[in-house]
Amino acid sequence: MPTLFNTLKLSVPLTTLLLAGCASISKEECLVADWYAMGVTDGSQGRALAAFRDYQADCAKHQLSSDFEQYQAGHQQGVVNYCVYSNGVALGRQGNNFNTLCESERFEDFQEGYFQGQQLHQMENKLAKLRRDMASIESRIEQNQQQLKDNQASIIDENSTKTQREELLKDNDRLRRDIRRLKTDLGALAELEEETDLELSHYLNSIQL
Repeated sequence: MPTLFNTLKLSVPLTTLLLAGCASISKEECLVADWYAMGVTDGSQGRALAAFRDYQADCAKHQLSSDFEQYQAGHQQGVVNYCVYSNGVALGRQGNNFNTLCESERFEDFQEGYFQGQQLHQMENKLAKLRRDMASIESRIEQNQQQLKDNQASIIDENSTKTQREELLKDNDRLRRDIRRLKTDLGALAELEEETDLELSHYLNSIQL
């Protein structure tokens, strides 16, 4: 699927997900290492081929050899295991960068999954933000309503002065205006939240997970 592949190359930072992590191996592991199997394991976890350099350095400290050819062969098989649709979806949905191990056009399923995962990530983030904003407005409404009650109690308090009552009445007018405005904003967000939730549900039903 050249179009999708080109889109990924242009729009996604091509940074391997696990490249930043350092691989290490002990002297005992160097002695019994199955380099092909290690390559398969690392490739299947999306680790870059460069992980071998760390193993090589660790073994060299103990004057022990390492087998790059076997590791590379295993790694190639591991990459095939890793660059599948489901991993692409998971990577994109988590908001992680595209894994350059899967940039070859033969991994179209992974690329399609990553693109769909990105779409899910964006919609889920949008929905989460809408719900946070709604919760914030609801909290402000509750605070204003409580302040109205507190003001009302002070207004009828016989110890309050005329000036204090007048100020509290003005404050109540402001609080009521704020509450009306906040409720209007909340209603608009609720409609948008419902639309976004429905859009997300339809999208989830339209793709393979």
